Amino acid sequence: MKEQFELSEWAQPNFRAVNKFYRSQKHKGSASGDERVFIISEQDELVAAVRLVPYNGYFWLRSLYVKSELRGQRLGQKLLTLVRQKITLPIYCFPYTHLETFYENSGYCLLTLEQLPQPLNQLFTKYQGKGDGIICMLSE
Repeated sequence: MKEQFELSEWAQPNFRAVNKFYRSQKHKGSASGDERVFIISEQDELVAAVRLVPYNGYFWLRSLYVKSELRGQRLGQKLLTLVRQKITLPIYCFPYTHLETFYENSGYCLLTLEQLPQPLNQLFTKYQGKGDGIICMLSE
């Protein structure tokens, strides 16, 4: 990765800039509350972000986005590596099926619905019902 990219955990008191980045990527979700957010910036501009929602004893990873023109440079994997270095609890995620190899290359393994904690099991079932082709995965 080129030196111009800076990886860090979001430390500002609000998520306005992160949510502006998500909107620029056509993502409807937004960071809020006690979520932990990790970013990649280039010359003070956000170019990638990921949110982690805390649960009792684990996190749920959501909204990993890399600026479209920078995809293919392994920035997403670098961001997941930073997350794994900073978070010691298990991290669950629901990626789209076509991203399975990407997440496997970042240390995630495929789970069955029964292996999810109950709150995430219910969320997964809800999202799956919307017709999105998603899978459940875990990084420990």
